[in-house]
Amino acid sequence: MHSVADTGGDRSDPAMTAASKPPIGLYRRAPVEVHQADPHAPEAARRLIALIATRWPGIPAEHVGSSSVAGLAGKGIIDLLLPADPADIPAVTQALLELGFQHQLPAVFPASRPMLWGALCHGPTDYRVHVHVVPASSPEVTAMRGFRDALRADPILRRRYAALKRAIVAAGPVDPAAFSNAKHDWIAATLDQLGLTSGRQRRLYEDAPSLESTRRAS
Repeated sequence: MHSVADTGGDRSDPAMTAASKPPIGLYRRAPVEVHQADPHAPEAARRLIALIATRWPGIPAEHVGSSSVAGLAGKGIIDLLLPADPADIPAVTQALLELGFQHQLPAVFPASRPMLWGALCHGPTDYRVHVHVVPASSPEVTAMRGFRDALRADPILRRRYAALKRAIVAAGPVDPAAFSNAKHDWIAATLDQLGLTSGRQRRLYEDAPSLESTRRAS
């Protein structure tokens, strides 16, 4: 269902030697479709978290986003949150690049809060992966965790969020930037209701661009 990457080599072993290819494959950007929840995504996320820890054993990555919530329909992308000291972010970024992750292109997040992407073959599925490297003190960390936890705890909130996503793609697959911006007002209102906003934290991804700025960057 999400076959989007070719990582090559022996993709069942997360270990990487100097003679082998990186364990993370190339990312392929694609229009958004909404799929039923994948019960195997959390296992793939745990594998990714362990893999990242082999290169960056500091603060562990966390599974966030729709694929971290049981029963929640979504894009089929595994989102990881990796909180880091701002001074460590260049080193964290380099560690992720050495695993095979790639810089997001066009780059819509700054180098001080990068998002890297890639793909992991897990079982029969090639999962697209987004790794959000966020300053540990940023309110975005609290917002991402809190939104995930609220969705896990509240079946009504899950149903509303799934219905919103399905409505956005009702006419067919849509551009990822358009999809994110179509969700913005609902997510901002939900974060506010959950007490997860601050004076400047009005969207889930603090430095996410507007739709218009994303179009200019593409």
